[in-house]
Amino acid sequence: MTKMSKHPGAIEKRGDSYRVRLCVGGKRERFTLKGYTKEAAEQFAREKHAELHRRQGKGLPGPMPFSELLARYEDVRLPERAPRTRETYGHSLQAFTTYFVEQGGDPAAHEIRPGVVQGFLHWRRTRSPDGQSRKPLAARSLAKDRAVLHGVFSFAQTLEVVGGNPVAKVPRPKGDVREPVILTDGQYEKLLEACEGRPMLALYVLVLGETGVRCNSEALWLRWADLDFERGFVKVESVRKGRRTKSGKSRRVPMTARLREALSDHAAAYRLATYVGERSPWVFHHFLTQRG
Repeated sequence: MTKMSKHPGAIEKRGDSYRVRLCVGGKRERFTLKGYTKEAAEQFAREKHAELHRRQGKGLPGPMPFSELLARYEDVRLPERAPRTRETYGHSLQAFTTYFVEQGGDPAAHEIRPGVVQGFLHWRRTRSPDGQSRKPLAARSLAKDRAVLHGVFSFAQTLEVVGGNPVAKVPRPKGDVREPVILTDGQYEKLLEACEGRPMLALYVLVLGETGVRCNSEALWLRWADLDFERGFVKVESVRKGRRTKSGKSRRVPMTARLREALSDHAAAYRLATYVGERSPWVFHHFLTQRG
């Protein structure tokens, strides 16, 4: 008489882990379980086998390798961010690839538990995105990585490849609150005085000081068409391709009397100026091109 197995598939002991192999609908799946007892691994195999059958019956996607989840996130979600934000997120995504894919064996997204996320944050505190040792990372930077990872798993939930977000159960790293540097009126005036003789730089500093817009993703993208002198507003626009604000939303910022006068003088001097036979649509631009 053939002895019935207590669990579906195959379970193999590998060091301090168990490797579970299952086959559902002709598709083979593999799971690595760290810190499990044999009994717990058998229970996992039974539950996972039943889950895969249910998902197959409902037409839901099967297990997705974490590397594939990252690739989809980069294709779908990352382009929605502002250019500078995409650059910052890129460092986090590189760290995820190093830890979970290259060093962690590329587990399925649903296999990553809160304890694994906590392990990543502990690793990341003293590692650069490529895995090299470094001085301890500031809590603010570590919290940023956690936030990006939370976003990746939120995206995974929309794809229905995970049942919950494991990052939500891991506390946000705490550190000292960063105090913003706010110039006094005297310091602000001295900064503007230091820009005298450099009209583009002087106006740039004044725009930042009078409106509070972001320096790269907003101020440097201002066009002449964004200046509404009649109503006294600066339009900070966000579009899918090209310039984009951090929130992805456009807004109008009121001009102070000082800024309005400065922008009017700047427009009178440069709005109709031509460079190699063409006018620049940008408020801030170079006086010379490579051909000039």
